[in-house]
Amino acid sequence: MTERIASMNTCRRASTLLTTVCMVVFAHVAAAQTPAPKPIDAAPPAAFEAASIKPQAPSSDGNIRTMVRYPANGRLTAAGATVKTLICVAYGISDFQVLGGPNWIDEERYDVEATPGAALEEQLQKMTSDESTLVKHQMLQTLLAERFKLTLHHDTKELPIYALVIAKGGSKLQETKPDDANPDPANASAHPTNKGRMRMSFQSTAIELTATGMAMDGLARQLASQLHSTVQNQTGLKGIYDFTVHFTPDDAGMDASGPGGSGASLSDNSGTSIFAAVEDQLGLKLESKKGPVDVVVVDHVDKPSDN
Repeated sequence: MTERIASMNTCRRASTLLTTVCMVVFAHVAAAQTPAPKPIDAAPPAAFEAASIKPQAPSSDGNIRTMVRYPANGRLTAAGATVKTLICVAYGISDFQVLGGPNWIDEERYDVEATPGAALEEQLQKMTSDESTLVKHQMLQTLLAERFKLTLHHDTKELPIYALVIAKGGSKLQETKPDDANPDPANASAHPTNKGRMRMSFQSTAIELTATGMAMDGLARQLASQLHSTVQNQTGLKGIYDFTVHFTPDDAGMDASGPGGSGASLSDNSGTSIFAAVEDQLGLKLESKKGPVDVVVVDHVDKPSDN
């Protein structure tokens, strides 16, 4: 009887061991037969469906005209744009932030027509302004990489900059009046539908900037484009404002027909400088200093491939 019980216990132990071994073997086999999960492919970068890039034909009057339109629907139209200009649009920077590259990227001009597909165009028009801006930047970055073989890298340089501050006499800015779309002009963040608008006009030997619903960060960007230098908003003003400022640029390359045009010179020193205009007309001040500036450095670029 004792031998029988011992034999039964031995069988049970053997059965348990066999079951355990079978389970382990089955687990290994199942793991070997189950395919490894595939990595999730990153979404392809947004891109134009079609694009035409041609050297700008000489104008009949010999004038150089530059225009870039990149509305919310993502259709890009550029006339007489340099590669540096396109880089600035693609990366949301000013021309002084583009370093390196051959001279021709700031000299040769192109006419560009680029359109997204219908589906992407529809998506862009449903996005917020910030969302569509990011996608449009990506689309143009893709175009530059594919057609100009552009490669670049980001860097930080210590460069002369300006700080936009309130002048001693105090701000002269008038806050945007409230309406149904903008119920709280004292807080720019309360205006998600108000993007701020700036219109530039050329009057004889002066430039006039007219702003509607503009926050101080927007003014700083506009001043930076005129001064070819970074302008940091240090006013502490949080609202949005309507204002007009007119001045005579010191840049000899500017004239009454706009950047690169050939009208009457705007470098007349008898006019009001941008520094005096900002202080006298807006109650703000531009203070010169040095600070870190984000730049992009062109590593490689080719003239555009054929259409």
